[in-house]
Amino acid sequence: MVRSVTARNLFDELQKRLQLEWVSGDESESAPSVSADELSDRPALAGFLNLIHHNKVQVLGSEEIRYLESLSKKELGFTVRRLFDHQPLAVIISSSMEIPESISAAAANKPVALIRSKTRSYELTSYLQYHMTRSLAKQTTLHGVFMEMFTIGVLITGEAASGKSELALELLTRGHRLIADDAPEFTQISPEIIDGTCPEVLQDCLEVRGLGVLNVRHMFGDSAVKLNKFLRLIIHLDVPQDKQVNPAADRLRGDSSAMRVLDLDIHRITIPVLAGRNLAVMAEAAVRDFMLKMKGYDAASEFLERHSRLLQKQAARE
Repeated sequence: MVRSVTARNLFDELQKRLQLEWVSGDESESAPSVSADELSDRPALAGFLNLIHHNKVQVLGSEEIRYLESLSKKELGFTVRRLFDHQPLAVIISSSMEIPESISAAAANKPVALIRSKTRSYELTSYLQYHMTRSLAKQTTLHGVFMEMFTIGVLITGEAASGKSELALELLTRGHRLIADDAPEFTQISPEIIDGTCPEVLQDCLEVRGLGVLNVRHMFGDSAVKLNKFLRLIIHLDVPQDKQVNPAADRLRGDSSAMRVLDLDIHRITIPVLAGRNLAVMAEAAVRDFMLKMKGYDAASEFLERHSRLLQKQAARE
């Protein structure tokens, strides 16, 4: 299903935040819309008056209104027709300014929303651009538990009954925070950032086998849950079929790989689930080690350097 945004969507979602007033326009399902497919083809989804690269939301501030008032009657008619012929989602007048009669008349004959806002133009364009880009960005839902550990967004994955929820519950008792259980939603808000959130129906909930659904906020307090977090690391719980650790795993660097999420490769660490292993401690250690690597420190590389220096000293003595 292709996601799209209409002027009515924008108005309903941003009315209070941007102090919007609906003046006129088509509110039906056939009203103009912008889809996710247009993101790469359009320099700006929202912006100031532009008759060359037509924005889907055209914002008219004091400078734009003064420009229109300076035009001759013929030039004004041509400019306004050109503005509305490309059928933007909406034309928004900022700072509660009076709407020029030429704009009102043109809007009455087109399925284009005419909206007035009390917000200043530069703030209006910035917020509209951010909101529309995020609404139309690529999204996916992954199976797992999404948590914040040491300020890092961590997705815990694994097969059914691998212990994801039990691990999450123990991590909560150790001061970490739950974002989403079972079906976190991820949105790529920029080329290098994937933001994870919780579906509304699942907020604050954690399902643990044998205990059922637990309300984390009520059990551990408001500080135990978080609304969203950027995805930085994936911890995969692997239950070996023969109950033994994979002998082919790198003993120096661990079982690390990358998992493709949308258009970004996310670092993944695989932890074998075996009897007697404290998964919470291992998960915390994995996150701490990942944070050190992000800062440029690699324990395995340092060990190899030490080993290399030791061999060189022994060779020199011989």
